[in-house]
Amino acid sequence: MTRDRLWLALGILLPALAATIAPMSTVDLAYQVRAGDLMLGSLAVLRTDPFTFTAFGEPWLNQQWGAGVLLAAAFAPAGWGGLALLRAVLVAAAVALVMLAARRWLPSRSAALLALAGFVVGIASLGLRAQLFGIVLFAAVLASLAWREQRPRLTWLVPLLVLAWANLHGSFFLGPAAVAVALGDDVVARRPAARMLLILGLSLVATCVTPFGPSVWGYALGIATNGQVTSLITEWQRTSPLSVTGALFYASVAGAAWLIREGWRRDVRPSLPALAWLGGLALLGAWAERGVAWWAFGAPVALAPTVASLLAPAGEPGPERKAEPQLLTVLNAAVVVILALGVAGLQPMLRAGAALTGPSGLLRDAPGGLAGALAGLAGPSDRAVVPQPWASWFSWAAPGVPVMVDSRVEVVPASAWEDYATIVGGGPAALATLQRVAVSVVVVDPATQSALDIRLRGIGSGWKLAYEDGDGAIFVPGRQAGTDDRGMWSTPLDWYPRQP
Repeated sequence: MTRDRLWLALGILLPALAATIAPMSTVDLAYQVRAGDLMLGSLAVLRTDPFTFTAFGEPWLNQQWGAGVLLAAAFAPAGWGGLALLRAVLVAAAVALVMLAARRWLPSRSAALLALAGFVVGIASLGLRAQLFGIVLFAAVLASLAWREQRPRLTWLVPLLVLAWANLHGSFFLGPAAVAVALGDDVVARRPAARMLLILGLSLVATCVTPFGPSVWGYALGIATNGQVTSLITEWQRTSPLSVTGALFYASVAGAAWLIREGWRRDVRPSLPALAWLGGLALLGAWAERGVAWWAFGAPVALAPTVASLLAPAGEPGPERKAEPQLLTVLNAAVVVILALGVAGLQPMLRAGAALTGPSGLLRDAPGGLAGALAGLAGPSDRAVVPQPWASWFSWAAPGVPVMVDSRVEVVPASAWEDYATIVGGGPAALATLQRVAVSVVVVDPATQSALDIRLRGIGSGWKLAYEDGDGAIFVPGRQAGTDDRGMWSTPLDWYPRQP
């Protein structure tokens, strides 16, 4: 186990360990697992909304259908613990591919450090959801293009990677964009460009090989500019330097600018296509926190040639080294073994847990007691208002109960979001809005919806508490204003008309 191999191992094991010990959010995950279950059961791609009563049966451009299928297939044999293992593998693969791409120009230590720096900057984007598949494919495309001169056959994988990407996540447009940058680099350097031109054409065609055809481009380009999405979802808003993710992002952009300036002073100048690529990735990161991931995993590869040129005068040894002392190689091996055992031994699937919520301490945004109670209180003909961050979880854990809104902001009508805001705000119009929308069950998170909680508990509200635990409470229609217990409805959920 030489020092070079140690660094390569660290570049894989450290991200895997971090992904293993981090909790897993269900916000964009649980509904994808349920959607995948429905598609695997029907052997058909979902094309209409099955989860909300505000858009039920309406067309749904389910561009991420492939991610749902993969997540459901991974969940089936090992549950939430299996998905945690999948997350660790995908995170490690993304960093390893960036490191592989950087190795085209840099020795192992520098390549590993550059890739790990990108991992730290983009760590907030590495939750298990469709985007993580896109990040891995992004890194794979960059690695294939980085080695296009030495391993030209690798570039023919790019259209296949883009084809998979177009069926997994809306960031697929970055694949053809990366090919276009590589093509521009070849033209500027006066290298043969016919092959890359063909690969660019094939990649563009591959983006349309989906159940929804070329319309996936409208989804990809429209989601980031959708005013509803950017106003309601924090990670789609402009990246603030005051957040942890924003501070890391802007610090890394400043570091990249310093590297480019130092290179310029030493007559080491990136090509115009490479500078444009870096600028575009930085713009994506500044546009929204969700875009920081593409800078975090794309910038290290683009900066690797400059870093290599800056290190060369300092005489940094290359990948070929003289024999190292045996004791050092033994210590290196011990470090790798300890980390590998840590990754294996800390896997959540090895921990005890509940049947619904999986291994203890793994899931966030997953109130198990509330989900079990909701499944017993409501059914497909009811209308449930639940906190939006929990909606994805309830779509999985209380299947068949339609919710008002969920993680797919672009699917739910704007009027429904306005009604939802009125309800969860708990103001004077909340009860009237619940009645007008014909809601039959309300799940409240007192930590974030205290006003609504107080209003539903109030005398004369027309609602009664049906279930409560440490996570929240469930209310159903109950006593009418001015009546006693004999005035309660025989079947509480009959108070409002059911959904047909």
